Amino acid sequence: MPYGVVQDMPGVTEQEYRQVEKHLGPDRPPGLLAHVAGPSEEGWRIINVWADEAAFRRFQTERLVRAAGLAAQEDGFDPTKAARFRSTSVSGAEMPF
Repeated sequence: MPYGVVQDMPGVTEQEYRQVEKHLGPDRPPGLLAHVAGPSEEGWRIINVWADEAAFRRFQTERLVRAAGLAAQEDGFDPTKAARFRSTSVSGAEMPF
């Protein structure tokens, strides 16, 4: 079942988002169906739809945590700003999966 993740990051700027993105690399993570990111009233918001929760959890543990750590070490990114997120399942006839 498709799995959605909404990540709200208060105080995060586009530059900080790009710092982490740089360390993720150019290849699309397996299982990622859609990725939307942009400014919000509080900072930065990311919305992802994954093939299933397992695909998201693999990405989170194998790539995202490492990328945030490298951005912190090399670029001064504060990973605690990105620690708040909520997950919800995504399903329904409107989803063409």
